[in-house]
Amino acid sequence: MSVQTNTAKEFINDPYHLFRQLHSHQAVQWFQFFNSEGWLITGYKEAEAALKDSRFVKEISNHVPPESLGTPSETLMPVFNLTNNMMLFRDAPHHTRLRGLVTKAFTPRMTEKLRPTIEKMANYLLDEMKNKQEHELIADFAYTLPVMVIAELIGVPNEDREQFREWSDAFIKFIDLNTTEADLEAVAPQLKEADTYMRNLIKAKRIAPAEDLLSGLIAVSDSGDKLSEDEMVATCLLLLIAGHETTVNLITNGYYLLLKHPFEMEKLINDLSLVSNAVEEVLRFDPPVLLTTRWISEDLEFSGQALKKAQVAMIALGAANRDPAVVDNPDLFDVSRTNIKHLSFASGAHYCLGAPLARLEANIALETLIKRIHNVELSEEPTRRNNIIFRGFQALHFNGEIT
Repeated sequence: MSVQTNTAKEFINDPYHLFRQLHSHQAVQWFQFFNSEGWLITGYKEAEAALKDSRFVKEISNHVPPESLGTPSETLMPVFNLTNNMMLFRDAPHHTRLRGLVTKAFTPRMTEKLRPTIEKMANYLLDEMKNKQEHELIADFAYTLPVMVIAELIGVPNEDREQFREWSDAFIKFIDLNTTEADLEAVAPQLKEADTYMRNLIKAKRIAPAEDLLSGLIAVSDSGDKLSEDEMVATCLLLLIAGHETTVNLITNGYYLLLKHPFEMEKLINDLSLVSNAVEEVLRFDPPVLLTTRWISEDLEFSGQALKKAQVAMIALGAANRDPAVVDNPDLFDVSRTNIKHLSFASGAHYCLGAPLARLEANIALETLIKRIHNVELSEEPTRRNNIIFRGFQALHFNGEIT
């Protein structure tokens, strides 16, 4: 089976139609996927196994001759250097070291400490929406809340947070599967600008440290090992850009699903204790990240297929979450579903470091929206963003009474 580039819009609108077809075939198969080709993994057990298998790597450069990789253009080289310092794109031992150092500053205690701040921010944003005739969930709430939270966590001044939307759009375009070299050249200046901004912020924090994550990263050490400035810049931009982008999609996808499933919305209105479970069902049913990729580091047999060194594996998290082999009625959205299994935060060494914060924000956001907005209806069917990996909307317009 294959997917051609001209069907990208169809896939973006409804990837689950394709995933249902693939579930009737092999869980691992060679696939032509937009501007990429490789092994597409759609089964839950197979996806989980690949995510935990050290032979599925992020850095193919450690396993093939340098001359086989090619050299980025002069415009793209600074961006490749930036992403090469992000733990998202590193393997052990570098990934282990980076994650360990960041974890010392990004603690569960620091996350939970944000709860009253997030609740206050969510209610503030709804208060600001009261006087509007029509509401747009992303601009008015779902984008602004995570940016306010992550800016507060890292230590970014409030007046600078609006810049992150453009940088975020550039970053997700840079790592998408449907991206051309021309696209990369176009977004490279925005990412270089983000790099410069973060370096200037680090200089300011060295002079005047505060109780925030960036100041903690500057100070943290482990047996004399510290994050370099390049690693610090890359880590903070990863948290700011990729971290808030996924939370925006989680909140928006979740509220949209509730509006499209009024019986499920009614369950939550009648019993807010179900909100936490509803967040997990949203993560399973329509996750903010549909796919993640790995390189094959050596020839191996996997799920009955012969995978070759330097080939790409595309792990379809959205397909795995709806695998009928492990999920009953996988295409049914049910906020009271029990024993919810999903891989939306990945698994193994690269399990999402920000998962506790994303869950906390989504829980508070959905509960606040449910409690304070009544008689809600969509103004129009929203349009999906033109992205293969990240699943979200361009905007979500609705009418409703805010109390």
